[in-house]
Order: sequence, then structure tokens, then C-alpha cells
Amino acid sequence: MNKKKGTGGKKKIGMVVNEAWNMYNFRGGLIKKLILEGYEVVVIAPTDKFDEKLKSLGAKVVDVQINSKGTNPMEDLKLIFSLRKIYKREKLDIVFNYTIKPIIYGTIAAKLAKVIPIAVTTGLGYAFIKEGKVTKVVEKLYRFSLRFAKEVWFLNENDKKVFLERKLVDSDKTFVLNGEGIDTDYFKPLKETGSDRKIKFLMIARALWDKGVKEYCEAAQIIKSKHRDKEIEFLFLGKVGVPNPSAVPKEYIEKYHNEGIINYLGVVDDVSEIIEESSCFVLPSYREGISRVIMENASMGKPIIATDVPGCRELVDDGKTGYLCTPGESKDLAQKLEWFINLPEERREKAGRLGRQKMIDEFSEKMVVEVYSDKLKKWLN
Repeated sequence: MNKKKGTGGKKKIGMVVNEAWNMYNFRGGLIKKLILEGYEVVVIAPTDKFDEKLKSLGAKVVDVQINSKGTNPMEDLKLIFSLRKIYKREKLDIVFNYTIKPIIYGTIAAKLAKVIPIAVTTGLGYAFIKEGKVTKVVEKLYRFSLRFAKEVWFLNENDKKVFLERKLVDSDKTFVLNGEGIDTDYFKPLKETGSDRKIKFLMIARALWDKGVKEYCEAAQIIKSKHRDKEIEFLFLGKVGVPNPSAVPKEYIEKYHNEGIINYLGVVDDVSEIIEESSCFVLPSYREGISRVIMENASMGKPIIATDVPGCRELVDDGKTGYLCTPGESKDLAQKLEWFINLPEERREKAGRLGRQKMIDEFSEKMVVEVYSDKLKKWLN
């Protein structure tokens, strides 16, 4: 076992990710609770405007350059030694690596620095959705690096199955974390809904084809054409022009916005007020690790329409808390939207209540913190 100590005898936890906003938005509550339990937390990520927010939680933030989409082997080799240097300098006891490059190169760096590495896969990513030459390279890198991980965590059973079928990891190292947790005390209904409100569908996602942007826009067009006499609005919130092979061109979003099919809202730091004003959340994604935005909306009492894919289906009880639709099928999505439109108000409210209770019972942040606490005791004591 690793016997190094942090400052004042505290154990030091490293958390590596490709963007600081990712760490704050997805694991801010976890970081805060771990610090309260007496651990020192060092977030290692390319710095951005979320650095100060992470520091306000009590974490130390260390900058590292990670080119998430780069394929330069020399650049990746440099990342291994940069992370190794940081791990040794910070005297880490254990490190959690999130997202593809931190998992692959951060795990190797941890082996070199003699730090306990835990790999946390947050989803299979573009390489596994659109299989090709890149997929084979990523598989080889995973297969090599994960030999050094003490544990490999997944956010759903399907992703674990994929890794095992492709022999990327030994089964005795695998563990399924039931999502990354949602703060159900923060994400809660803010006010009573009104029966005479306009129906507002909301999608929150980066503008990527594999998030189902095309299907959302096309389904919105179908519904708008059919219900010209009703007040129905389709909101879209999320970053456009992201550096990703699956990125949706800005012009595509602008076209549907200018035609009045969708209302593009841009990007905001706090989504809760926009969620509160919506009637139903929609995510036609092709695949997720476990969808954070679905958890946020369900926790706030919103019915959900999502695709029947890993990372979404676990969060929706079809016909009870919302509806599941076929991925890549705009017409099927439109049908589920139609079903929601025709639901009585009391049935919509009941779906929202059941969805919130599901988040409390199965996906609360408190449960995730307990898992991390137990694992840290296992590896550090």
C-alpha cells in the first residue's frame, strides 16, 4: 500500500481530467465532501475560468496541457512525463483519471510515479460510436495502460461489457459506479407548475451529431408543422463549434433558429432556472456514460424523453417517468413528443414526481460520495 502522506498527515487525492469545467460541474460536490472528510484534493487539468470555482471548494488546481483530440505521439509522450512530474511533486497517494487521454496516459504516469491509479471511464466516446482506424488505436492504448490501473470504473453495465468483450481490461479490476451523482437538494423543483403554460421542450448538450441534434431539430419541425394552433417551443442550450469530429456546424443551428423551429439559448453557467421554465427534457443521444443532464432535469421534477441507449435508459422508466425512443429516428422521437403533448397535466406532473424520486433513491450524490469514501479506505489504509 502507498504510505506517503500529504501536508499535515492528510492523504492526497489527484483528479485528472481534460477540462476544469468538467471537474467542477460533474464532481464539484464530491470534491467538497472529500475535503470535509479530511482529504487533500488536487485537480490536474488545463486551466480555464472554473479554476477559481474549484479553489473555492478547497481544491488545489494544477495546470497541465492536454490536447484531447490530438494524435501526435510525441505530444502524448510529453503528457505522460508531465503528469508523472506533477504526481511526484504533489506527493499524491492516489489518482483518479477521467476521460480518454487522462485514463491512458495518466495511468501510465501513475505507474512510473508509484501512485495508486484508478481509471474512471465516463463514456465510450466518439471512437466507439463511429468505429474505424482510430478505434483500433484507442483499444491498443487502453489494453496497455489499464494493465497498471488498480481498478477501472464504468458508469453503466454496457460500457463495462464492451471493455470486457474487447479484452481491454481484466474483469477482476472492473467496478460499476451508478452514475456520478446528482445533488438532489440543489436540483429540486423551484415552484409549482401551471396547467396553462406553453409547452416547452428543452435539450441541453454540446452541439454534436451523436447527441441527437439532427433528430431534435427534425422532430421539432414535424411537431411545429402539425400543431400550428398550439404554443409549443423547442429550446436548445449548449456550446456550438466544439472541437470534435462530431461537431454540428454553427450554420445548421442558426438555420433552425432563424426559421423559428428551435430557440437557441447559447451557454449558461447555471441551467436550473432554464430547466424550471421547461415542461419536458429531451435528449436523443446515440450513447452516454450516464447522462448528467438527464439526472439534473429528472431531479427537478421534469419528465424525460430520451433514446433507448446505454447511459440514458438507466435513468428513465419508460411510460412512467418519461419515454424512450429509437436512436437516430426523428419520426419516432416526434411520436414520443406527441405522446407527451397529449398527456393530461396531472399525468405529466406524476411523471416528474416519479423521476425525481428515482434520482433520490438510485442516483444521489450522497451515494456516490460513500462509494469513493469506501474505495479510498480500501486503497489508502
